[in-house]
Amino acid sequence: MEVQPSVIDDEAWVPAVEFTDREDSLLAGTVSFPAPAFLTADGAIRVVQSADRLIAWATGVKQGALARVEEAVAEEAPVRQESQPVRFGGDEAHALAVTEVSTACALSEGTAARLLNDAAELTTSFWEVLEALEAGEISDVHARIIVEQARSLPDGQAERFASIALRRTRTRHGRRRTPAELRACLRRLREQLHPESLAARKEAAQRERGVWFRAEPDGMCTLSAFLTAEVGMAIYSGLDRDARLASARAAELREIPGDSAAAEPGTATEPGPAPEASTPADAPTLSEFRAEALAYRFLGGPDGVESGVFRPEIVVTIPVERVMGGSPGSGGGALPAEPEFGTAELQGYGPLDAATARRLAALAPSWYLLFTDNTTGQALGVGRRAYRPPKALRQYLQCRDGTCRFPGCTRRASVCEPDHTIEWQGGGTTDPGNLAMLCRRHHALKSIGAWSYRHSSPYGDLEWRSPLGRRYTTEAADLGKVVYPLQQPEPPPF
Repeated sequence: MEVQPSVIDDEAWVPAVEFTDREDSLLAGTVSFPAPAFLTADGAIRVVQSADRLIAWATGVKQGALARVEEAVAEEAPVRQESQPVRFGGDEAHALAVTEVSTACALSEGTAARLLNDAAELTTSFWEVLEALEAGEISDVHARIIVEQARSLPDGQAERFASIALRRTRTRHGRRRTPAELRACLRRLREQLHPESLAARKEAAQRERGVWFRAEPDGMCTLSAFLTAEVGMAIYSGLDRDARLASARAAELREIPGDSAAAEPGTATEPGPAPEASTPADAPTLSEFRAEALAYRFLGGPDGVESGVFRPEIVVTIPVERVMGGSPGSGGGALPAEPEFGTAELQGYGPLDAATARRLAALAPSWYLLFTDNTTGQALGVGRRAYRPPKALRQYLQCRDGTCRFPGCTRRASVCEPDHTIEWQGGGTTDPGNLAMLCRRHHALKSIGAWSYRHSSPYGDLEWRSPLGRRYTTEAADLGKVVYPLQQPEPPPF
């Protein structure tokens, strides 16, 4: 494969790399990239993107070759004598291929076996994924995420899933999703395509739940748990809340040393993310505060740490016609039975089965009313009457945006800050069309003018502009199209 330069300049281009440095090498041809010292910032980004495409192509070629190793070993291995005992369950070719790959590539046999299995799947069931990888349309990480999600589906559904998943690697506006974004997107897609109900799969998966302890160096350990999503998210959200309160308290003490009149822990109202740029280097991180909160919950701690049952926040989506009296023959506004009631979502996780959603809804301490425009489904704003969005409007923004709206950021909207697209001091209004949820880091980047964005549609789409002039579009969360079905739907299969 040869990458042709768009502009020939002997001084600005690194000499072509000749793949003939070893006698046993089968690589042929040349690749040349511009010398980094001659590049502008935008040019350096373009080289990074080109190198990523080259790496993806090479990875695809590697996968095809790995799959061929096992096939060729089976074809070339000497015929086993009848007097010889059967070894490796009769799959001697696979065992031989594993040892060849592990020794040639300096890998453990377990790693070599995994690579061979992945390659076999990519060249058979998921050949479309392999083609996209070789073309540089996706990265190796994206390919692995697709294969991992597809494996859990029955054979008849796996290939269809992979085909649709390839199109989900990009948003409606063509921006390639990050691995974290893709994983969340495909998890929802998997729930839609799986032929077995979510409730049945959850019941079977619960048999694997447990808690494990692993000793670590330096007097530390790793404590891990496999739990139902609603239990795990309730625990994590509770610990996160405790950690943010403790972080806010620590920040106050740093600002006013020795002030005994400072507010007691737990009195802060909905603190945002812990300070990032302004936090001293030796100050505890939010992760450290979560670890302390976990210990305090079980073992007790200083006064002021709140205790009690964690209450998870959930988003339950119900079609508008149900709220307005139900569809014909539905018997009014009663909640539909499974599988129609499959739109319930646990905030920060994804789809829930109907029974779990009903149980969590019953545990919810209160319900909130959100008045929306009957045509667009947008929450009604307050214009110039108030700078801070009222609670109901903030909840709408969290539901609409789902995460921080910066391209690729997956920080939950519930821990982000509402940002006025057109600054308040510049005449901006406190309305959905002028608000977006941003995490503290990306809020700061926008506030200093490094990045900017505008609302490009009435459905929550944002068009971002980078300091280099590059443009990226982010869409509202998929959940928003379920909560407000009057909005323009995403074209199939999205």
